[in-house]
Amino acid sequence: MRISDRSTVRNYLKQMNSAKMKYSKTNEQIASGNRFERLSDDVSAGTRVMQTRMDLYQSQQKLDNVKSVNDELKMTENTLMTMQDIITNAHALALKGMNEEKGDSGRNAIANEIKALREQILNLANAQYGKKFVFGGSNVSVSQPFQESDTGKIEYNGIPVDTIQKDANGYYYMDAGDRKSIPMDESVYLDVGLGIKMNATQVEDDTGFLVSISGLDILGYGADASSGFSMNIFNTLVELEDSLTNYNKETLGELTDHLDMLNDTFRSNLTDIGAKTKFLDIMQTRLEDTVDNYEVRIDNLMGIDDAEAATTQAMNDYVLKAVLQMGAKILPVSLMDFLR
Repeated sequence: MRISDRSTVRNYLKQMNSAKMKYSKTNEQIASGNRFERLSDDVSAGTRVMQTRMDLYQSQQKLDNVKSVNDELKMTENTLMTMQDIITNAHALALKGMNEEKGDSGRNAIANEIKALREQILNLANAQYGKKFVFGGSNVSVSQPFQESDTGKIEYNGIPVDTIQKDANGYYYMDAGDRKSIPMDESVYLDVGLGIKMNATQVEDDTGFLVSISGLDILGYGADASSGFSMNIFNTLVELEDSLTNYNKETLGELTDHLDMLNDTFRSNLTDIGAKTKFLDIMQTRLEDTVDNYEVRIDNLMGIDDAEAATTQAMNDYVLKAVLQMGAKILPVSLMDFLR
């Protein structure tokens, strides 16, 4: 059967174009490292890649949140450890001041040391992470949460700490009659992968991670009902300083015991912060594993086997050369047949 030259050329070009397309496609795969570049190339795998990329993005966002909060909490923990050393030092100085042999000059010197220590406490209470006041509650960057008033005692977000109270639900308030909220001391939560949920306008505590720290929890608030001593560490140091300057051994002893009690509470808060950093370390590791798994899944869906791709390309190169050689032999013969 005689085959026309036009049909021969058409079939040959079809085979050559097919060989070139396979060669070009494999070359693109090797260059990009991806099995396909467009969703239309593999709809099923492409759809799964899109969903996995969305899951990866969400996990990466949570991981970034955890890393940021964890770094801040570790800085906070270091600050609290420094505070605790200062409080312990102040307690030791107060014990020395109870020794009557120190005399007025000795006790005045100790009072000056305690004054310097409480100033350090105040500076640390206004510590910042970036531009955020770490002990400012929701007052993250507006103004220093702690200020020393004209009386020598401190205020928290403009409210004297000794006037602040706390109810059984953990709600801080002032003016017992009106129960006004403490300014800029709301709780701030962050989604760290626990599946944050809302109850009306409030975050459910076990689903969101509390990232705000109230300075009232750290340094204390209110006054002791029986002794009248301040429950705030800074203000207690003020009272200790005054008791040393205007020597009263009995009051000094009571304040020293009171400071020791406040220090126990402070250590408990420090332990809580340490537990939070350990929890975030675990969450960070889990989220890093999740991100790695998603990246591996995407690579499995899209990626190529380098050795297999190289073998395929070698075969494509062989086929393309064979087609070109075949064309050199077939086309002239077909043309001569046509001329005959």
